[in-house]
Amino acid sequence: MENPNYYAIIPAKVRYDNELKGNEKLLYGEITALSNKEGYCTATNTYFSKLYRKHKDTIQEWISKLKRKGYIETQLIKNNLGRVEERRIYPVGENAYTGRQKHTHPIGENALGNNTSINNKKEKEEAFKKIIEFYENNITLITPFVSEDIDKFLKVDNLEEDLIIEVMKEAVSRNKRNWKYISAILVNCVDNNIKTAKQFRISQEEFKSNKNQNNKKNETKEEEIEYKECTMTEEEYFKKLRGEKDV
Repeated sequence: MENPNYYAIIPAKVRYDNELKGNEKLLYGEITALSNKEGYCTATNTYFSKLYRKHKDTIQEWISKLKRKGYIETQLIKNNLGRVEERRIYPVGENAYTGRQKHTHPIGENALGNNTSINNKKEKEEAFKKIIEFYENNITLITPFVSEDIDKFLKVDNLEEDLIIEVMKEAVSRNKRNWKYISAILVNCVDNNIKTAKQFRISQEEFKSNKNQNNKKNETKEEEIEYKECTMTEEEYFKKLRGEKDV
């Protein structure tokens, strides 16, 4: 991470935004100070947590609010194995840059493909809002942890909006209204390369079909055993117990 510049810039639009708390404005200023060279900041929530002596969830709330207000944009960078290596925070707006380079959204080979492109950004944001809305209407109030997890499934793992909502519907139908149950299913979808609600429904049908076939096989075995036991006469049964052989 780059050392901060001596100066932090907080534009008037941010400074006089009554919806922002003082610390949220200071965080924006710190982001500009850390963006002095590349035009973006790579500081983690842990760094800001120590700096402001606040919990990481609180820091994430501040970042999410600045992002919703359009004052910053974020980009996740992954390695060749698909793991996130770095988060970049770009200050947005007039006079937001302290360094030599302006915010140009450099997309390298290790960037998250089309997820960070301008064309898909609005679609992802709309999808995120719909998922959050469904969660709060049908599960419970959203927390920063769950919000960040949903964002990861949507933008990093590339799960479709309809799949995430479909899994939430499944949880509601089973009366499992908790994120632990939902996320476990979503992780399984990632592991099995299931990206859409249609693929999920097909996998569910296949699972039920295989389960029914196994149950039928077990029932057939039980019937065969019962049938074999019933073919023995009482006399034959007692002879077998005494160890006698038929002459």
